[in-house]
Amino acid sequence: MYYIVEKIDQLERLSVSELAFVQLILCDSSCHPKLSSPSLLYYNNGEKGYIFCIDHSEGFSLPMTEVQRFLSKHPKLYLIDEKFHSYHIDVTNAVDLNLVMLDSNNAVKEYDCDTPFHRQIKQRHSELTNLDKIIPISKHYEACECFYDHVKYLMGLELDQAFDKQILDAYKYVEQNGIGVNNTILNKTYQLPNSAGLVRNSVAYSSYNLYNLTGRPTNSFGGVNFLAIPKEGDFRSCFLAKNDYLVEFDFDSYHLRLIAKLVSQKLPNSESIHRMLASQYFNKASEDITEEEYKQAKTITFRQLYGGIEDQYKHIEFLSSINEFVNSEYKKYKAQSSYVLPTGRVIKQHSSITKYKLFNYILQNLETKTNVEKIQAIKTYLSGKATQLVLITYDAFLFDFCVEDGKETLVKIKEILELGEFPTKHTYGKDYSFTQHF
Repeated sequence: MYYIVEKIDQLERLSVSELAFVQLILCDSSCHPKLSSPSLLYYNNGEKGYIFCIDHSEGFSLPMTEVQRFLSKHPKLYLIDEKFHSYHIDVTNAVDLNLVMLDSNNAVKEYDCDTPFHRQIKQRHSELTNLDKIIPISKHYEACECFYDHVKYLMGLELDQAFDKQILDAYKYVEQNGIGVNNTILNKTYQLPNSAGLVRNSVAYSSYNLYNLTGRPTNSFGGVNFLAIPKEGDFRSCFLAKNDYLVEFDFDSYHLRLIAKLVSQKLPNSESIHRMLASQYFNKASEDITEEEYKQAKTITFRQLYGGIEDQYKHIEFLSSINEFVNSEYKKYKAQSSYVLPTGRVIKQHSSITKYKLFNYILQNLETKTNVEKIQAIKTYLSGKATQLVLITYDAFLFDFCVEDGKETLVKIKEILELGEFPTKHTYGKDYSFTQHF
């Protein structure tokens, strides 16, 4: 059979294999997957690669329902980036090879398989949309064969990806909600030549990268780093409420409280942890700590967390417990040549992983696990409501709140976030700068 499949009878003649690899190609690969549609699907049954033509200038169009029906017959589908594919195909039977690579090598390698034709046409016609629909199918096939050749060795090496799928589902739920935006101000402030790939109908879509060793996502897409939006100028004020208000819940001393869970220490909910530690650093009552001492205390604390507990502070019970935990877990890691993180991800031994690097991997992974559990609870609670969870930074959850849902909705959200003794404070406004409260 020829490698292009563009008719149902051709699709029906393909036999179902036990293991298959697929790679989706959108009409516009520069767009967020929510803002584009499928053009082609590369399919390799282990013997030969095929291109299913869905929406392309060179071929007839297979109905996506028929493509999905065919894929659903497979007991296992291998692919690269399950979250990306899940926007357009049912991936309940999928194995994400990026995760397999992460488990095997402690890192994900990106492969540049674009052909010279891909690079040339995208450079010359960057202003055009849906370029992938006019790039020849043969060139897409060549690029997909390249991807397959790079990753096929990983097929069959997968470990349990159950919690990774929960992470995928949680962060996809957040990013697909989108956040309201003034597109004119966004383009001007971020100096974007074209924001069409991340904005549609005054809604911007972020994209969480989940392929980090600790599981802690990054989120940079279309020229905007959504995890590090500056507070000055219009960097935040360009993001608006789609409903009535943006409401952000910030965790108090989130990492310190997560660490307390790791080292089995009880921390007070009613007092700032940084102030509590400052009183021990400077041997003063917490109410007598000055603003300057408070700032110094935060610096001292983070130095202990990232560089090791200094001798002069080992008498402080909380820091002493951290020191014991770090040494104990690193000893296990060295003895076992690997370490199982809270989500179940396994870190392989590597010479670059020091005691405190391992500690921070554990901490970041626990943060992700805790956040995912909270996202799942919020997703369930907000089902059927207009209020949406629209952005998560490292220690804050941002909601687009609808007044009609009632104040009790915010009360319940706060209750969910604070479960496990993680107190929060909140700010709100019509835009993300929170300079005006209504």
